Amino acid sequence: MNVHIITLGCKVNFCESESVSQMFLRSGYGLSGNIESAGVVVINSCSVTAEADRKTRQIIRKVRKTNPSCVLALMGCMPQTAGQEPDIFSEADIVIGNKDKVNVVNIVSRFINDRSKILNVFSFEKDEPFCSLPVCEVKSRSRAFLKIQDGCNKFCSYCVIPYARGRARSKSLDSILKDSKSFSELGFKEIVLVGINLSSYGCDIGSNLCEAVETVCSVQGICRVRLSSIDPQILTPDIVDRISKMKKLCPQFHLSLQSGSDFVLKSMNRPYTNNQYISIVKNIKSKIPKATITTDIMVGFPGETEDDFSKTLDIISEAEFLKVHVFPYSVRSGTKAAFMQNQIHKQIKTARVKTVMELSLKIAENLLRRSIGKTYSVLYEQKDINGFYEGYTENYILVKTKSEKDLKGKLLTTKIVSIQNNWCVGSIL
Repeated sequence: MNVHIITLGCKVNFCESESVSQMFLRSGYGLSGNIESAGVVVINSCSVTAEADRKTRQIIRKVRKTNPSCVLALMGCMPQTAGQEPDIFSEADIVIGNKDKVNVVNIVSRFINDRSKILNVFSFEKDEPFCSLPVCEVKSRSRAFLKIQDGCNKFCSYCVIPYARGRARSKSLDSILKDSKSFSELGFKEIVLVGINLSSYGCDIGSNLCEAVETVCSVQGICRVRLSSIDPQILTPDIVDRISKMKKLCPQFHLSLQSGSDFVLKSMNRPYTNNQYISIVKNIKSKIPKATITTDIMVGFPGETEDDFSKTLDIISEAEFLKVHVFPYSVRSGTKAAFMQNQIHKQIKTARVKTVMELSLKIAENLLRRSIGKTYSVLYEQKDINGFYEGYTENYILVKTKSEKDLKGKLLTTKIVSIQNNWCVGSIL
C-alpha cells in the first residue's frame, strides 16, 4: 500500500515528516506522489495560527473529496491543541497528537487490520523525554535537517506551541554526533539544526546550543552547519565571540523579532527590548563577516497602534533583514492575548502585512545588489524549470547558475555577477 504525506508548518514538521516517510518505507509501504493513488494519506498538521488551522481543515476536505476510500490520518499540533472538536474527528480515520508520531506506522497498520477509528491524543508530561525519529534518507544529497530539540517553556502570550509540543527537551550530544555521522555517510554536505525552541537546547541535560553546534562541526564530511530560528537574547557578546570561531557555522541567523515596539514586545511576553535586539544584530555583523539576519514579524497584535507599527518599520530598516516572514496576529484560544482588549481589525492587519512586505523586499534587494562582485561558497541543490542550478550561499543568499555539468550536491566558490528579483546570478570560479 502506498502512503502520501502532506506537511504544513515549520521545519521541525518537515523534518519529522521525512522521518515518518522512512518509517513507512522500512515497514514495507510505498510512497505516493499524490493523493489520488495513495491508500493512506497522512496530514502532519500545524496550529501556530488560525490560518494554519484553516488550511488543515481545507486539506482534510480535499483529501476526502479526492480519495474518499483512503485511510486518512491527521497528526501533529492541530489535534494536540484542538480539544474534542467533532468536525475534525469525524473526517479522519486516525487522529494522533505529537506524542504518537513515532508510532504512526503501527497505528495505521492497526486501523487497516480492524477498521476501528483511532483517537490517540495524549498530554505531555512535565519530564517528557526527547523522542528521536530515524535519520531521513531524503532524495537530496546536499542539505539535511536534524531535529535536536522539542517543546518550549517560553509561553509567549499569543502562542499555543507549548501546549502543542510540551516542555523543552533535548537530544543528547552522543545522539547528535551519531546522527551527524550518518548524514555525512549518506553524502550530505550541510546540516540544519532545528527545534521548536532551538535556543533552549540543553537546558534539560546540562548542555547548550554551542556544544551541539561544535559536535556537528567536528564531523568529517559535513562542510556547513546552519541554525534554524533562535531567540535573540541568547546571543550575548561572549556567545557571539565563541560562534565566530566556528568556521563551519553558516553566518546566517534567524532572530525572531515579532515587533519593534517595546510596549507590544512586553505584551507578547518577549524577553528583550527594541534597543537590545538592535545591539545584538550590530554585534553579530561586526564580529562575523558576511553575516545576514532573517526574522519573523507579527503585525496587528492587540493594542498595536500606528506608532507601535512605525517602530517595527524603523527596526526593519535599521537591522537590514535579508528575509522577513510577516504574518498577521490571529486569536488562539487558551492564550492570554485572546482575552486582551483592543483587538485590531482584519483590514488594518492586512494593510500592515503589505507595508512590511514592500519594505523588506526593497531592503533585501539593496543587500543583494551589494553582493555583486563578491565571492561566496554555494551549495547547489537542484535545477529549476529554466535550467539554472540553484543553491544557497553560506549566508543564505539564493544563487542560480547555468552550467553544462551536473552541480547537484556540489559546494563551489561562486562569484555574484548580477541580481534578478530576489535571487542572484552566479558564475563559478
